Amino acid sequence: MEWNIVDERVCDPDKVNIPYIYMLFYEKINPNDFLATVKYTNSGAVFQKGYAFGWTKMNIGRGEVGTMIKSTRAAVMTVLMLLLFVLPVTSIYAEGNLLQNPGFEEGGDDAPSNWTKDMWISGDNSGLLSIQSEEVHSGSKAAVIENIEPNHSKWVQTIEATPNSYYKISGWIKVVSTAGEGMGANILAVGVGGGYPSVTDTAGEWQYLEYIGQTGPEQKSFGIGASLGGYSSLIQGKAYFDDFAVEKLDAAPEGANVISLDSSAVSPDAGDKKADTPHKVSPTKMLLISALFSVFFAVLYTKAFRSEKLMKQPENIYSKWLSIAIGIAFILRVWIGLTAQGYQNDMNTFISWGQRMVDLGPGKFYEEGYFADYPPGYLYILYVLSAIRGVLGFTQGSGGENLLFKLPAILSDLVLGYFIYQMSRKKLGTGIAFGLMLLFLFNPAVLINSAAWGQADSFFLIFLLLSIHGAANKKFVRSAILFALATLIKPQALIFTPVLLFAFYHHRAWKQLGFGALYGLGIFGLLAAPFFWNNGGLVGIIDLYKSTLSSYPYSSVNAFNLYALTDPMWSSLDLTWLGIPYRVWGFIFILVAVAVAAFYSFKKDRLDLTKSYFIGMVLIVVVFVLGTKMHERYMFPALILCLFTYIESRDRRFLSLFLGFSLTQYINVAYTLSHLNADVSPGADGIVLVTAIANLALLLYMLNIGYDVYVRKGIKPLPAPITPEEQYEEDLRVVGQIKPHQKGGRFNDEV
Repeated sequence: MEWNIVDERVCDPDKVNIPYIYMLFYEKINPNDFLATVKYTNSGAVFQKGYAFGWTKMNIGRGEVGTMIKSTRAAVMTVLMLLLFVLPVTSIYAEGNLLQNPGFEEGGDDAPSNWTKDMWISGDNSGLLSIQSEEVHSGSKAAVIENIEPNHSKWVQTIEATPNSYYKISGWIKVVSTAGEGMGANILAVGVGGGYPSVTDTAGEWQYLEYIGQTGPEQKSFGIGASLGGYSSLIQGKAYFDDFAVEKLDAAPEGANVISLDSSAVSPDAGDKKADTPHKVSPTKMLLISALFSVFFAVLYTKAFRSEKLMKQPENIYSKWLSIAIGIAFILRVWIGLTAQGYQNDMNTFISWGQRMVDLGPGKFYEEGYFADYPPGYLYILYVLSAIRGVLGFTQGSGGENLLFKLPAILSDLVLGYFIYQMSRKKLGTGIAFGLMLLFLFNPAVLINSAAWGQADSFFLIFLLLSIHGAANKKFVRSAILFALATLIKPQALIFTPVLLFAFYHHRAWKQLGFGALYGLGIFGLLAAPFFWNNGGLVGIIDLYKSTLSSYPYSSVNAFNLYALTDPMWSSLDLTWLGIPYRVWGFIFILVAVAVAAFYSFKKDRLDLTKSYFIGMVLIVVVFVLGTKMHERYMFPALILCLFTYIESRDRRFLSLFLGFSLTQYINVAYTLSHLNADVSPGADGIVLVTAIANLALLLYMLNIGYDVYVRKGIKPLPAPITPEEQYEEDLRVVGQIKPHQKGGRFNDEV
């Protein structure tokens, strides 16, 4: 780097053997350039408004001195005047900084001015936040956060902002230690699920972090936090924070990965409702929707499925109604996607990941310090969505942007509904197939997962369902390939591994197993390679899955299951129940799930693979209800597996089980979503306890039905449709029971 010389001072040549000069230099620099900052500081430079000023020693010949003095004398006077009279004597970190008390210098040790404490799990036994003077980046103080147990703790400050504007957010962090797989130390954008950098190891040095954020179209403020851990990504450890800055930019730097700072975006259809209106947690609407779906189910179950007129309609009639039903289901989902308050943290995370894919490509996506707990499969979809968003010009936080990122789940719902129709009409008839499709497409548990929350469970379920369908129909190679794709989208697919292993074993399909493993692993590796080719290779892939599967070390992560009855949800795995740590209970019940699945698989008719759907349902239900680290949505695959179990077995009790799982899954997700939007987690109230008990009862009911169907061979089919003759006899019976009204011992003709 060349200095711009503005003055020189010649030392007395009689006192030194080699003449040299001290030259006053100046250079416009980026003060956040760590290497440049160190270089200038070591040379005694001072920083003023983006410039470094100082003196540097240079060797020079005696004959050149006079000429250089004359050429630079005027320039030095100008610069010195600027230094003395124009530039304020302040640090560059404070210039243009919108944060108050950015270095935590003002205020007491427990209450720095303009900053407030916030902890996911409160209490001194969970974590400590304070201000100290022993370890600082500059000045005399710095903030410190110590999470004694896995937690998300932060110092928070709210900043006034301008809508649709860009901000550079930066600061210095020094990590002492971390333990666990959660997000490390970071500069939090409050209410935003991810996208900003974090760090878990700074090698004992201060490390500079920076990112670019953008406010929403109506956003007038946002929060910034010195944070250890993240939303639903808790971690233990200790870190220091200092010299934070938030600076408004005229535009985003070219190639920058911009994240949305809008944590409370509302749809344009939300009327005049303000983004900061508190979200009330009320079960009334949720219970009403549950009751309406129960009535809808009862009408189909007791009336439509027993109506010979409806069940015997020509297939071309149902083909017309099929298009209408799917069209209505799509419109309903679009409306919900635009108007329902989903979980904005998850949506912001998806949007940020997609934009990162566009900006950096897959090779740099999983860089160290960046939070991303999804495997590569769904990232390809997010990349396409972000590219479409750029073409359509959707603004951040808009209803159109949210709907766009919900579309994969919405369309996947429709695909799954069509699968139900196509795969059941040959076995059960077109009428019942159409009814089963309606029960899925208009199921509130399905609607809230995709159209409201915006999660990718339906997309993942397409590949999982087709994999189990392939195993049930002895298409083993296809089944293995689809299972590999399902695992590439969500690690939860690994729960269903025994379904495929049992099927391969019973039919001794070793050759198909070899080809399936070869093709499946080949496709998996081909799709994962762009992310890990220069980022750890096979070890990087394994580390990602280990990190994801070991995350959320809690008894229950908002799943209304056994552990919602024993201790508050989000209890540490190290706590004990009945003298055994939750960590051990989780391992025990995974073994129980596999053992129960093996019992049904090996007991009677081993070669009958149509019970693969039931075995898959057993695995996910046992793991959800009795296993640890379960999220509220992990029961979702049980719904469609229950329907396919009915299609194959034709036992009507599986339809009753489907209704039960639909209601508990909807209540679990809807109630959790309402709480998360109010920045809290559900407590052990009546809704949680009753739903948890219902899930335990449904688990026992499922095992009982399975024993009756697959061991005793006791099938209870739907009652056959009522024939015209039976209907006529029923009408005669009803008429025969009608008697004239008798009053005062005489028949009364006044009816």
